[in-house]
Amino acid sequence: MEIKAPQEASLSLSQMNEWQQGPQVLTYGAIIICRKGKAVLRVNYKEWKIYEGAVITVFPNDVVELRSDHCEAHCEPSLQSGGHCDGQSRPSFEVEILKYSASLLREASLQMEQTVYSSLREDRCRQDSPIVTNIINCMFALLKVYFNQADCTCIPQLVLCQLKSFFIGFHEYLQRNPEYRSDEVKSYRVRKLFNNFMMLMERDYKLSRDVNYYARLMNITPKYLTLIVRQVTGHTPKIIIDQYVVLQIKMQLQRTTQSIKEIAWEYHFSDASFFCRYYKKHTGVTPQQERE
Repeated sequence: MEIKAPQEASLSLSQMNEWQQGPQVLTYGAIIICRKGKAVLRVNYKEWKIYEGAVITVFPNDVVELRSDHCEAHCEPSLQSGGHCDGQSRPSFEVEILKYSASLLREASLQMEQTVYSSLREDRCRQDSPIVTNIINCMFALLKVYFNQADCTCIPQLVLCQLKSFFIGFHEYLQRNPEYRSDEVKSYRVRKLFNNFMMLMERDYKLSRDVNYYARLMNITPKYLTLIVRQVTGHTPKIIIDQYVVLQIKMQLQRTTQSIKEIAWEYHFSDASFFCRYYKKHTGVTPQQERE
């Protein structure tokens, strides 16, 4: 689902099968509305329940993973009667998704306050909000008119305008309705520190894999950073850093022709041998086996 130039945006129905293959690091952003079925979407190690009408936003460099709930719903009667799940005739999970390139997001963010972007990362999902669902339905219906015109050349500009209006409107909606913010989001300092950690990691993952490095940048102790990250995700910062680095390396091995030695140097490993041991420890295969 990577967006490639010159296509900067797309609007389509999808079952999101590729997000069910394990954690993925996104190279694009997206606004998603669930059209049918149920699933659990993990974004940056936090889980969101998705069902019909739910709206969620994701951004470039987010780590995402999808787990569909439809098998459990379908199998329950047969299991109770002594049967088993055969994986057949499952209710389908489907979303409508507006994908946009990282460059479009950068342009949309230029004229927005940082608090707008931060609030979207903190509280990115609306499960039971008819207002937000209606906004996305209208927005997608309008964009669909243009996407269906094969000769339309202004789609990136139109998507840019819609992104700006949605981001600003959604931020203002949260400010007017603080009671709709989740309890976890109300713990402002915890969420702010965790989001800061994630943004620093997304920026410096090639430079350092050391928890102490990120704690120093944040002016807190490694112990406190561990407490914050555990509170939000249930994992240690080291686990999250290593998983993020490995996902990025995996994409690089699959999508570029860089030599293993060049990638090791780019990620500040002391030598190619250490790089290979690190990658195999976390994936079970060597970089060369991954590439093959």
